[in-house]
Amino acid sequence: MAACGRNFTVVVTESGDVFALGKAGELAHNTFEHQLLPAGVAGSKVLVRIVMVAAGLAHSASVTVEGTLLTWGDGTRGQLGYGDLQNRLRPTLLGKELFGGKPAVMVACGNFHTLVLTAGGLWTCGFGQNGRLGHGDEADKLVLTQVVAQRFDGNAQIVMVAAGGMHSMAVGSEGGVWTWGYGVCLGHNDMQDRHVPTLLAGAAFDRGQAVMVATGAAHSLLLTSEGGLWAWGDNGSGQLGTAGPDQFKLAPARVREGDVFWGSPVRMAACGDKHSLIVTEAGILWSFGQGAYGALGHHDINERREPTQVESQHFDDAKIVSAAGGASHSAAVSEHGTLYMWGMGAGGDASPMGLDNMQHKLVPTCVAPHLLRGARVGRCHRALPLHALAFAMGTHPRLGSASPKAAPAAAARCGRSRKSRRLQGDAPAPTADTRMGCAYVTMPGELVQRVVEACASWPEGRAGELEGVVRLLGGMMKDKVSP
Repeated sequence: MAACGRNFTVVVTESGDVFALGKAGELAHNTFEHQLLPAGVAGSKVLVRIVMVAAGLAHSASVTVEGTLLTWGDGTRGQLGYGDLQNRLRPTLLGKELFGGKPAVMVACGNFHTLVLTAGGLWTCGFGQNGRLGHGDEADKLVLTQVVAQRFDGNAQIVMVAAGGMHSMAVGSEGGVWTWGYGVCLGHNDMQDRHVPTLLAGAAFDRGQAVMVATGAAHSLLLTSEGGLWAWGDNGSGQLGTAGPDQFKLAPARVREGDVFWGSPVRMAACGDKHSLIVTEAGILWSFGQGAYGALGHHDINERREPTQVESQHFDDAKIVSAAGGASHSAAVSEHGTLYMWGMGAGGDASPMGLDNMQHKLVPTCVAPHLLRGARVGRCHRALPLHALAFAMGTHPRLGSASPKAAPAAAARCGRSRKSRRLQGDAPAPTADTRMGCAYVTMPGELVQRVVEACASWPEGRAGELEGVVRLLGGMMKDKVSP
């Protein structure tokens, strides 16, 4: 996945490595030098694998497969959670003991605040203005502090969070949505700030079940389980995608009623400061809002007040699975794990796009895979049934294999090294007739391994069970196929 800050970008590969590029001091490279090309985050070679990453105005945070938290960058408002106001030039660990032993599941970064969802609840830190931390006041918090469960009706289980410029949002397991912070972007049909999480009336989005939320500087997007898209907040640049010149929409409004996005349900949503990006189930990327520096990807700098398709030719006609928005640049990841970026090329003498120059890009431009050491950018997907069968053929001793080299790495992970009876010489080789029922019997082991590595990527632990997190990482729960 990719996350976009103001003048930087952070990328996680499927192997769990982290790369960053852009403005110095925000990249965890342990240096004050700007980085035009993606570079591994300092210390990433000794850190455990990363599941996801989030970017704020000038700070970042990531969750590891073990459920620990890493934060770095600007700490001048306490948004890094270490109890001080110091910046960090490299990732610093916050262990599970900080959360009562519960693992972190996901993290979200606002301009100057951070939200961490754990298996035991929600924790926040940073700048408290407008009540964006959810603790009932506007006080800053220099350490991550738990939002009391009663704020979410006591027993509600939070499954996704999002942090905007001045507000915060949370989604419950039953599809309810809570918002708090700056009143304009909360969706309660008024401009009043909320200092504690406040439940949106279900009728506000036709009593649909929310599965994902996204936040910009002062606007919000919500996806429902049937693929509907709702928006509210600041609409000064058309970032809500709803027809009309309204400066604000204080209550959720449906985006593109009727034949939504050519009949394809919305799969995931992302917000930049004043623009929005959505991906449909058909793998099409749409954008709307402020177009400065080409952030919308339409070969101009014009704003769009209604969703407009980003031409698929810019992605080599591949399907898009996820997107991210920054202050004036954007990113998208294709089904092949290829990263594309566009928008502002020079900001503060740095480029956040990894394209080896400082030029603005008005259309999506591929970031050369070798700049990420050949790794695919993290996608969230299960192996298809036939691919799962290939995996089984390469690793299961009873099914056997056509080659003693079949999927050695996968077999080692599964703790199975015993060969089939045929490979041990105790059974005859299969004939043409016996092979007809399974196309993978004679499949070379090296190819089995390549199939598995190319087709299976899913966040470990509880993160893989949360639909909003899965959509953020480029997958859909209904796509899950157990191997």
